[in-house]
Amino acid sequence: MRMLDRLVRLAASGLILAGAATAAGASELRADTACTVAREMRGFAGDLAASRSLIADGGKLTVVALGSSSTFGVGSSSQDRTYPAILRQELGRLLPGHQIEVVNAGIAGNSAHQMYQRIDDDVLGEEPKLVIWQTGIFDAINDVGIDRFKRILRKGIAKLREAGVDVVLMDQIPLPRMERFPSYPAYVAALHEVAVETGTPVFRRNDMVAMLLGEGRLRPEEVLPAEGQQHQVDASYYCVGVNLARTLAEKLSPRAVPEVAVTR
Repeated sequence: MRMLDRLVRLAASGLILAGAATAAGASELRADTACTVAREMRGFAGDLAASRSLIADGGKLTVVALGSSSTFGVGSSSQDRTYPAILRQELGRLLPGHQIEVVNAGIAGNSAHQMYQRIDDDVLGEEPKLVIWQTGIFDAINDVGIDRFKRILRKGIAKLREAGVDVVLMDQIPLPRMERFPSYPAYVAALHEVAVETGTPVFRRNDMVAMLLGEGRLRPEEVLPAEGQQHQVDASYYCVGVNLARTLAEKLSPRAVPEVAVTR
């Protein structure tokens, strides 16, 4: 399903940018250095061989961002301020002269199984060389079962790799009042366990956002702005997109990204 179809369907269901006007006022974009974290926090081991080779040969790199509401961008003030949009802008800046497209394949409310079911049409149909798979939030909140969640992750990773695609997992965002979801940390751990088992890189959004919150570089309302609302807003989308772009650019062209001083 192409992006326009997803937009139409989500608009009809009333899910697009719910409360975005209010959220935007509380989530102005911070300067790059206020969001940037050290390589040790945002980086991951492993190579993105297919994507790096394509870039080296001067080919067009298509990246698909597969995920749920925090990929689609529910809570952002516009589609230009979702994390995939920021990722596209930053990769273009960091890797000038290369053709890079980022396709937003997020659908609000999707579980890992629903995302898996969309891989053929929404992901492989775009002919990507790199997929960023953000998943596990709704599985954890609804406690679908750790073994089931891990099994779906394994199947999805295998399916993407069989198609010659590099895969990066993005873990769950930290939630306020964690006592409401006692199984949530176990699902974060499960994603990392499958990543180790399958040799899949993980962009550690959970640790990164928790650190930015702890250091006061993100305010709680810039991550999850209202009581009971589990959607990010512009500032946290920006921080995710900027740091992921820097990490990917380093993997695709190691000299592309000089280290930036981290704001404290």
